[in-house]
Amino acid sequence: MDVYDVIIIGSGPAGLTAGIYTSRANLKTLLFAGYKWGGQLMLTTLVENYPGFQDGIQGPELMASMRKQAEKFGVKMVDEDVVSVDFDNRPFKTNTTNKTYMGRAVVVATGAEFRWLGLPSEQKLIGRG
Repeated sequence: MDVYDVIIIGSGPAGLTAGIYTSRANLKTLLFAGYKWGGQLMLTTLVENYPGFQDGIQGPELMASMRKQAEKFGVKMVDEDVVSVDFDNRPFKTNTTNKTYMGRAVVVATGAEFRWLGLPSEQKLIGRG
């Protein structure tokens, strides 16, 4: 079984940035993107507060660009969700529903997910209603 230098759980901006840095440092990096990769920016329209885009950028476009950059530097992406990690023994075992992966270090960059209440005003607030 392959042992990765770094396993990253999460594919939002923090996870992808970590992957870019570790892979550029010649560390064998595996990133679990999850079935819903890209974090909350995948649900965001115009992002105007990210450096380098004076006119803004669409959230999904930004995340696709970050993913391509991470892959360019050699980050291996797995579009599966992590179901458990064994931090008691080294190398750490990271389990998905399909397979177990081993890593010398694990970065948890899972971010957050908002919860809808089901109110009509929520959709209006985000411009969808």
